[in-house]
Amino acid sequence: MYVLLLLLLGISRYKAQKNVQLTDGLYAAIVNSFSNRNIMFSAEMIRSSMLFIYVGVEEGESEQIRKALHYQGTHLSDYKPEAQKIFDMSAQTAPVAKSLTRFYVRQNLKMSTEYRVFMRHTEGRARNIAFNREKLNEVNTLYSHEMGEHIGQVVKESWWKPNSQALLINAVFFNLSWERTFNPEATYPREFRVSAARKVMIPMMHEDSKFAFGNLATLKASAVLVPFSQGDLQMLLIKPDQPHALAQLQMKLSGMDIVSVARNLTMMDVFVGIPKFKLHSDLELTPALEKMGIKDIFKPSKSFSTLLHRNTNFRIDGVIHVVSFEFQEQGIGTPITDVGNGSLTHTFNGVKYFLATHPFAFYIIDHTSIFFAGHVTSF
Repeated sequence: MYVLLLLLLGISRYKAQKNVQLTDGLYAAIVNSFSNRNIMFSAEMIRSSMLFIYVGVEEGESEQIRKALHYQGTHLSDYKPEAQKIFDMSAQTAPVAKSLTRFYVRQNLKMSTEYRVFMRHTEGRARNIAFNREKLNEVNTLYSHEMGEHIGQVVKESWWKPNSQALLINAVFFNLSWERTFNPEATYPREFRVSAARKVMIPMMHEDSKFAFGNLATLKASAVLVPFSQGDLQMLLIKPDQPHALAQLQMKLSGMDIVSVARNLTMMDVFVGIPKFKLHSDLELTPALEKMGIKDIFKPSKSFSTLLHRNTNFRIDGVIHVVSFEFQEQGIGTPITDVGNGSLTHTFNGVKYFLATHPFAFYIIDHTSIFFAGHVTSF
């Protein structure tokens, strides 16, 4: 019966993605849950990872996940996230992005044969494990080996507890240079206004060139597109006019066609300033998922009969999503691209300014898809 369930349970491509909107609630839940942290995440990779749990639970819990994440369709083989495009790209011999998903279940809780059949339809893996320090080091070593040391520590000790029953872990590394390297000589300190009461000096990269830019009057914000060196990929940065208004801006953006916002920008002379720093975004997503109505999987219950060989009380202790990205002059990838002008060397008529000197949102997109989203709020 459960084999039939798995075969019929397939999930087709997320339909709302055709409009490149963030209306499903996941974006809003994440940015609200981590409003005071610099974050970056892939909504599609989170959905893809959550399949590991979705197919292992019975109707009540699975319905919570289905409604919140908009799973639909007839065949598992139908599900291929739009984000897969970015993982298929490569810059010379290096991949543009890597993703690794693992589902760890307590050693003495044997997974069912039916559930292991599902595992053959996924790129991630599920395995039984002891939640001790030795295995924690082994898991972090695995991620470092598979994705490179730049990914940093993926699993914190505070998540890996001796009494844990299950952890779902997805890590993503984005590895690509800008189309035009920011001139290192034009990186210098600027004030970043974290809040009305707090300002800090941070290194800021600068470039004056032609960028797609727009003042978004209805959003009370401005936006600029900074292109990457491959695959029509671009970073869309959107900054509210007022330093304290990012949360309100993101609520509006959660119901908008983000790619359309980028498409309506105009090429013009723009002086751009972006903070220089490494972003290691490690998110434990339980609070965000609970805001979306996915609650019961985090409580002990006997609803995991498809996942487990024996029906017993079971819970998910954490859903972890880690993304690493560097806001550096050249980006991350090699080779280094042509170096830009840096600071203004002459006066443009009607030059526009986009200085990310207070909290802002960003998206990595192409002409049809959103691959990553995030925000920078503090230093």
